[in-house]
Amino acid sequence: MAVELNGCALEELLAMGLDPDAARRVLQFRPYLSLEDALKVQGAEAAEALRACTVEASLVLASDRIVQCYEDLKLLLPGGSDNVLRAWFGDPEFPWQDEAGKGAVCTESVKQILRANRPLISSCACLGCDPVPGTWKQFRVELMTLEGFTAQEPFYPKLYETMEEVPSNPNWVAFVRHAQAGHNVDRALIDKPDNPLTEVGVAQALKAKEGLAGEAIRAAQVVVTSPLTRAMQTAGLLLGESGHAEVDAAISERWSAPCDEGTAKSELVRARHPGLEEMSAWKGLEELPEIWWPQPGEDQWGRAESFLEQARQRPEQRIVFVGHGGFWERVLGRYLSNCEVVFCDRSLA
Repeated sequence: MAVELNGCALEELLAMGLDPDAARRVLQFRPYLSLEDALKVQGAEAAEALRACTVEASLVLASDRIVQCYEDLKLLLPGGSDNVLRAWFGDPEFPWQDEAGKGAVCTESVKQILRANRPLISSCACLGCDPVPGTWKQFRVELMTLEGFTAQEPFYPKLYETMEEVPSNPNWVAFVRHAQAGHNVDRALIDKPDNPLTEVGVAQALKAKEGLAGEAIRAAQVVVTSPLTRAMQTAGLLLGESGHAEVDAAISERWSAPCDEGTAKSELVRARHPGLEEMSAWKGLEELPEIWWPQPGEDQWGRAESFLEQARQRPEQRIVFVGHGGFWERVLGRYLSNCEVVFCDRSLA
């Protein structure tokens, strides 16, 4: 059976033999780029059913005047706001339903975005609503005409698991995600800005220092960290007492909740957490503006593209960036686990 998992309905998955819970997990997860990607995230019962299917790679579907996609894609809609008949954002199991827990009609929000010539991104921040918290949502928009429609599917650099695999080795770029922070394990802290590492997170970073992440840090010509406390702590613990980092707000986390907001610069420079003992000597810290973190509704894809171009232009040949799961997913197309490290060719191709 051939099925487009990014656009299929619940009944199609049930017909494939998935039980309702497994089918909902398929619909609520992120878009699949291949059958292998789908199998990685499914339970055994879903995986067995999916192995009999052909999964076609597609992030955006456009037919019968309707464009649909999952979260965080930038869409270029033809004809401006006058071409939009209706728009909706929510659980793909309940298309077009305007009800809390199912979805929300967001036609006026989409039209306002287009009138203001702002980027239209299928995200909670851009659309101004989260009708189904915790669910990977679908965006749908019905147009008067599809002529001229395009979707900007992102470019991602090729990833390698070790520096030895990188074609440009001994030159490379490494990406590390911060260790476990409070909001990663306590949902009550999602509404608290700039959570530091937990005790487990500190231990994770110290363990990673003895592994591949630490090896990359020691070989790097420069280590660049996000100014969010959890990232700076991770960088500091990986570096140890003798190392210095560079602070760059361009790799801060994309905004999804208050936990992604930072600490004002005047307070940040006085922070006392494990790993920040040498922070006062780090380049770029004093140059931060008082309010430096991204705001809701930012063009996350634009920032990711700009970051990649700036990283290519840097003079250093071995660079480690310490950042965040959400923003690294925009940059790399992969959501890293706490303290995970991946490598790219120095060209970031």
